[in-house]
Amino acid sequence: MRYVKFSEKGPRMKNEDSLNIVEIADKRTLFVVCDGMGGHSCGEVASKTVCDTFSAYWQEHHDIVDSEQKIEDAAKVASRAIDEASGYYHMGTTLVMASVEGWTAHIAHAGDSRCYIIDANGNVKYRTIDHIESSTISLPYISRSFYTRRPEDAVPEIKIVVLQPLDRLLLCTDGLYRAIDDNTLLHILQCTKDLQLVAEKYRAICAEKAGDNYTAIIVEIE
Repeated sequence: MRYVKFSEKGPRMKNEDSLNIVEIADKRTLFVVCDGMGGHSCGEVASKTVCDTFSAYWQEHHDIVDSEQKIEDAAKVASRAIDEASGYYHMGTTLVMASVEGWTAHIAHAGDSRCYIIDANGNVKYRTIDHIESSTISLPYISRSFYTRRPEDAVPEIKIVVLQPLDRLLLCTDGLYRAIDDNTLLHILQCTKDLQLVAEKYRAICAEKAGDNYTAIIVEIE
């Protein structure tokens, strides 16, 4: 597979997004994107902690095949890690990850960071649905996330997707997809031949329109 990545602070003072790509023995690649939750302290610490914990778990358990159980176990470790890193602060982060092994992708997400998968014809094979809940007494809120001392919310939704040649995956934070409408986002992902040019087009739009940090990993299956 081929991939490109970028992460920018946009109009914010600092970048609270994190991303990692972990290649394991030429047979499995893990892609992770996290977005520190706005309105809480140390979002950059939260996102980096969870992003790094998932990456380390995949490296340390490279002999274990990808599975829902593996993701759930990694999530429990990451939930404990964010508690240990928080000190007296309350902090949280979203997560979206894809672990690609052969022709299978294990996708997991918690919160409103997203994964899109399209085929060579532009058909959407899978798209995560944001974990956003409405409330009659408050603003909509993220119902699943990695948040200090709330392990019950750190339960990613998991999907297994069978891949085919020329499928493309996009993992991104909300700063990207809020700056680019879905039709444009998917059109660029499908119709732009070179992955680096896909990234450049996304970055150009976000540089003009983004109101937040924006981060993406774009993958093509060969």
